[in-house]
Amino acid sequence: MRQINLLPWRERRLEAMKRTFVMQTVFTVVVVIFIVLAAHKSLTQRLVKQEGVNRILEQHIADLNTQVTEVDQFRERQAVVRDRMRVIADLQNERASVVKMLDGLVRSLPSEVYFLTLERVDDAILIEGVSESYLGITELMRRLEDSEEFDNADLNAIATEASETDAPSLFVFNLSVGVAEVAGGGVRGSEVQGGANDG
Repeated sequence: MRQINLLPWRERRLEAMKRTFVMQTVFTVVVVIFIVLAAHKSLTQRLVKQEGVNRILEQHIADLNTQVTEVDQFRERQAVVRDRMRVIADLQNERASVVKMLDGLVRSLPSEVYFLTLERVDDAILIEGVSESYLGITELMRRLEDSEEFDNADLNAIATEASETDAPSLFVFNLSVGVAEVAGGGVRGSEVQGGANDG
């Protein structure tokens, strides 16, 4: 019987299988490397893009912080302006109330009475004056209490002063009168010296 030697065929088949395995292995490694490189490139691009977005967001945040600071400064300036306007308005009201108060004193003054001193203390006015008669003092107090600017006239002291001529004696008086709410305001402790008379 004739024998067939299969060894060379087996060796060739084994070598072919080895070559196929090596080629498949090399192909797999190449594909894996390609996938890794592609993934790395994609992640790098996404990272660069995200960093760009982050820079834009940081710039916007910085701009917004600047605007917030400007708004805060504007509000502070606005508050300062409002305070100044309030002070000016208070001064205007105070000046008007002082004028109204002095006008009320003049209108309440009888013809036989004149003032020596006027002094504002808190919400009251201390008046020192001279009258030709006691009736003039009572008329002054009545007019003060009837006026819109004053209330609670209170006579503190009264004394007679002898005249050098044959004229009747003069009455030197000291009274206090409260400042009504409508005429409230004025400079505390201010003093007006001099005489006033409506006659």
